[in-house]
Amino acid sequence: MGYMEIVSIVMTILGAITIVFPLQYAIIFIFGLFAKRKTFPKTEEKLKYGVIICARNEEKVVGNLIESIRKCDYPQDKLDVFVIAHNCTDKTAEVARQNKGGGCLVVYEYNNDKERTKGYALKHVFECIEKDYGIQSYDGFFIFDADNILDGEFFNKMNDAFIACDKKHAITSFRNSKNFGTNTLTALYGMSFITSCTIESRGRMALKSSSRILGSGFLVGSEMVKDGWNNVILSDDTDFTIEQVLQGQRVVYCDEAMYYDEHPTTLKAMWRQRLRWAKGAIIVLKHRAKNLFKNAFGFRKKDKKEENQKQLRGSSCDLIGCTLPIGAITFFLFIFNIILIALASIFVEDVSQIWINWAISTAITTGIGYVLFLISGICCYVKERHRIKGVSLGIKISSVLLWPLFVVLLTPLQIVALFKRDVSWTPIEHKDTASHESFNDKILLNENEVKEKSK
Repeated sequence: MGYMEIVSIVMTILGAITIVFPLQYAIIFIFGLFAKRKTFPKTEEKLKYGVIICARNEEKVVGNLIESIRKCDYPQDKLDVFVIAHNCTDKTAEVARQNKGGGCLVVYEYNNDKERTKGYALKHVFECIEKDYGIQSYDGFFIFDADNILDGEFFNKMNDAFIACDKKHAITSFRNSKNFGTNTLTALYGMSFITSCTIESRGRMALKSSSRILGSGFLVGSEMVKDGWNNVILSDDTDFTIEQVLQGQRVVYCDEAMYYDEHPTTLKAMWRQRLRWAKGAIIVLKHRAKNLFKNAFGFRKKDKKEENQKQLRGSSCDLIGCTLPIGAITFFLFIFNIILIALASIFVEDVSQIWINWAISTAITTGIGYVLFLISGICCYVKERHRIKGVSLGIKISSVLLWPLFVVLLTPLQIVALFKRDVSWTPIEHKDTASHESFNDKILLNENEVKEKSK
């Protein structure tokens, strides 16, 4: 066997490795694109919940979230709000106490410069709740970030889903954007989360896999946190998701429940935030890799029903794809291919045709990838057009054209994250002070528009 035959085989194997997980996402994308939106039966039973707000230097927005919670269509005596003001240097705690509104509101302050992640804040607040009220005195707990705003039906829809799941699974929701139309960057963020929710999460539900928790806007049962919150690493949401899957549970997606989140408006803030996410995913993989691979490939004791085993393996395989630094791996394999071809000059006199063939195949692959991502961006706007408002045509066009680059930017972020040791959790300044009414009036208007068009 000649050198070039060996090179060809090696490159084919490496190419197959790099395409496995993108192919997995393509399958999820197809199912999510055409899957019917799952709804849950409406119930008259209203469970009691603790509502936790994590706030770090959020004096400008925390009051709006508390107001939004109080204006939701859910019995307020069933919602006890707990604000954890952690490592704050502003008046977050004071502002939160001034916005008590109706119902119970408790503000805990927590300062520890060595424990700066959101996970530590959650760990501390659950310890306080257990001491003062008892975790088991609630049916479940909602987790929010201070910059969130809620749809008026949020708690009702999540409550319906939680009861339909027999209170056994964590429930996540639709993550929309408060500042979608501010500029192209915020639109790209909005597209990212809407794609994750409507296409990825719907696809995972259609495939009976587990959805993923995306930062905030999720519900956990009191039984899940009876021993407190133990996920304190950088990406606590991903770590908690994987922990549930490893325990034979799922994260269920409730598409009808929607909340709004504020996204960075500058490239510097975007880089810092996404670098933290990339580093967090790598840390989670390092922490959970052994058990994830065992579950994904069936090396786990069969102590559950066969159907649960299949779901467990499928969910574990999906989550490997979510935590592996695919972009960085693809880049290193790309460099390795160049080195292999360069070495060919030692064994082959004329390698010009090899370089030409490689350049053509790379260009074709890149072009196909760009077009596919372009299509996914267009699908995002078309599929959720009634939920995306206040975005100009110019921003829509620019965000769709730049969407593939926004996704590919994950590659340098992952490379930096692999080699950068200290990626600390630093707050992103939130300044959007939009009220509960500003979003819920839009929702009502959008629903009326749909009804009128259907007539």
